[in-house]
Amino acid sequence: ASSPSCPFLFIPNINMFSRQFIYIVVLSAGALLQSDAFSIGTPGIARATVKSVKSVRMARPAKLGLRMFDPVAQATRDAIEMAEPELLAKPELRNQESILSYPAFEIDFESAAELPFAMDPQSSPKTMFLNLKDEAEPLAKNRLLAVQLKKHILQRSNMGDAISSLLASKLSTPDLPEEGLFELFQTTMIKNPLLVSHMVQDLLWMREIDPATSSYLHPFLNFKGFHAVQTQRIAHALWTSQSSDEADKIIALTLQSRAAELFGVDAHPGAVLRHGIMLDHATGVVIGETATIGHHCYILHGVTLGATGKSGAFDRHPKIGNRVKIGAGAMVLGNIQVEDDAVLGASSVVTVPIGSGETVVGINRVLGSKEKAESSAKGHNMLTWMYQI
Repeated sequence: ASSPSCPFLFIPNINMFSRQFIYIVVLSAGALLQSDAFSIGTPGIARATVKSVKSVRMARPAKLGLRMFDPVAQATRDAIEMAEPELLAKPELRNQESILSYPAFEIDFESAAELPFAMDPQSSPKTMFLNLKDEAEPLAKNRLLAVQLKKHILQRSNMGDAISSLLASKLSTPDLPEEGLFELFQTTMIKNPLLVSHMVQDLLWMREIDPATSSYLHPFLNFKGFHAVQTQRIAHALWTSQSSDEADKIIALTLQSRAAELFGVDAHPGAVLRHGIMLDHATGVVIGETATIGHHCYILHGVTLGATGKSGAFDRHPKIGNRVKIGAGAMVLGNIQVEDDAVLGASSVVTVPIGSGETVVGINRVLGSKEKAESSAKGHNMLTWMYQI
């Protein structure tokens, strides 16, 4: 037991070891009796330990909402790290549940998704995932960043896997277990691969329109508007699925509620959000059930896409076109059309249809070409919406 080649079996003071560690030692001894680990030293013991633990572990519960804490798996990982850290780099160990918090799925989202811009190689989910990994790799050496970068990106196999892991980690509560959410999100993306394609377009659009976005990794990890949009799209897929039942709708509404609590964005799962959407700052954004948002829209915080409060009509929320920009605090109310390339000024109130390319300030005030020309002559930036009301 005191042999240098078997340090795990040498116990100088039994009071310093937890029950879990003693359990792993017992399992190691049992595995050693049936293996050649006696002659190959510490790494052999570590491998035998993994083998023995794997043979006795109970099957992971498949039912949504159930999760078991496995102290043996954690003790196994600790033992491996103590024995030979480079073992963690081996695929046969890296793919074990003792290393990852939940299993990784190999999904070819590239061939399954109909990309909005198929000719643009940057639109590829595979390309975007490689970009994220390239940006994350050097930062993983930092102690504070290493856990989330490895868990959500570096130990994942594709974009769908990565966002499922990240959202599950953020949205989970004691009543919404992380593993159950991960399985739900991953299954939904397998059935709806355009969710991944739309997410890639969101990241490309944010990198293009937001001066504060200098990488893909930053919005992926930290932009709550980005997280809220991905959560809403998953909830929408559950809400509108032909095979959905009452449970799916309740789960979709639960995701809406949880996203509102966590991200400050209250977006009904019935709303339709196209690709390439940025909710900048995002706090206080409200999107009603029958609202639609076209592609490549830029929406600031405090925006409401709501109803007028009149009863009797189901289709009661705005329809926002493509490439529309909506300033902070704007309210767009009722079943009205805001056509492509419109600009809605900060704190504007819009209750009438807005034509293509028009700019609105104040209460339903549409700027004419003369006012736009005067503003341009004074050097006003059209994107700042600085007009006399």
